[in-house]
Amino acid sequence: MRFVLTLHFGFIVTDATITLPTTMLGFNYDIELEHWQKNLHGYRVFSDGKKVLLDGGLGISLNLLSGDNQYETWLESIPQHYLTASSAFAEHQYQMLWLAANCFEAAQLLESRPILLALICAKFSVDNEAAFELAKQGQREIVAHLGLDSSKAALKFIDKLQLDFEHSSELKHVHKQLDPNFRRFKVFSHYKVVNYNALLLDHSHPFLTGTNLGRSIAEQRQSVYRNMMSYMSDTLRLGNAIGIDDPVHHVERMNSVEDLVALHDVWVARQIDIRFEAMNPEKTEVPYPKCLAETYGISQIVDFEDLCAEAKVQLHCIAVYHNRIAAGHYAAFRMESPERMTIGISINAKKAFPYEIQQIAGYKNAVPSEETRRVVHEWFDVCKQMYC
Repeated sequence: MRFVLTLHFGFIVTDATITLPTTMLGFNYDIELEHWQKNLHGYRVFSDGKKVLLDGGLGISLNLLSGDNQYETWLESIPQHYLTASSAFAEHQYQMLWLAANCFEAAQLLESRPILLALICAKFSVDNEAAFELAKQGQREIVAHLGLDSSKAALKFIDKLQLDFEHSSELKHVHKQLDPNFRRFKVFSHYKVVNYNALLLDHSHPFLTGTNLGRSIAEQRQSVYRNMMSYMSDTLRLGNAIGIDDPVHHVERMNSVEDLVALHDVWVARQIDIRFEAMNPEKTEVPYPKCLAETYGISQIVDFEDLCAEAKVQLHCIAVYHNRIAAGHYAAFRMESPERMTIGISINAKKAFPYEIQQIAGYKNAVPSEETRRVVHEWFDVCKQMYC
């Protein structure tokens, strides 16, 4: 009879095993895991007491099971450096630790190049025997058996990888780089480290890998990286739209993300000029009809030249409203504080109060803050009272 010490948070710990009640998740068996001193062997345990040796991994991180003191004791039986080395590979962690507990070569691999052990487990996630046999081979033999490039340069590339494996695609990108038919990893030969951003950038914009701009983008935080990718796509689109010869060549010559942003802004300004020319504007020499009071640091844009200047300063498309403004159907205002904004007012002469705020947009169409919106609406309310 098994002596049960405790039951907390959905698992059971004995003096030698931990049982995960997977029947609660709809399976017809629970999972029993022995501790490190018993080689972390795992079993599927059926309701009739029958045990079947696990033939692969769990597919989850051991950290997801933490929380119970007895379980923590079970977890602490595993050498900490092995837990740390395997923790990045959540889906394969248990199988990696099982290999380390049962195979000296696998334990060495977990310490020296854990990603190779993770690649083995990804290949043989439901075949411990095959994973065990492969882990006993030399590292270059392992890589070759996995169908990847097994050169010394490939192993050097692996050592440069600085990944946290929080994204399911990271191992896929590693596979792509190590494809022996393409050996794409060679483009990173001058990199000291290769992070996830660098791999993503090489996948989406391979012409940037190895360039100063590519390195600059790869060094950004993930949130900044995503923003830079939007800039990249928009800059290339702008280049094509305004007739730049080979926009890619212009972009890859940039030295930093700041240079990319500056190039983007120059091309936006050029696109605005092209739109001005295509508008065939009427009455460009006639001042705009005056409307609404100029208070709260908000002043009306007075003519076509002033409108074009506002569009270039703010890098947005307010100038396309010229014909409507000249016809008395629209008005544009500039706001200096608390934020630099452009205010668009629609005009409907059929209404008792013909004015309505249509848009408040900042530099590159930035969204106004709550404080800015409050000031604009206070100004508008004052204008409404004065009109009545």
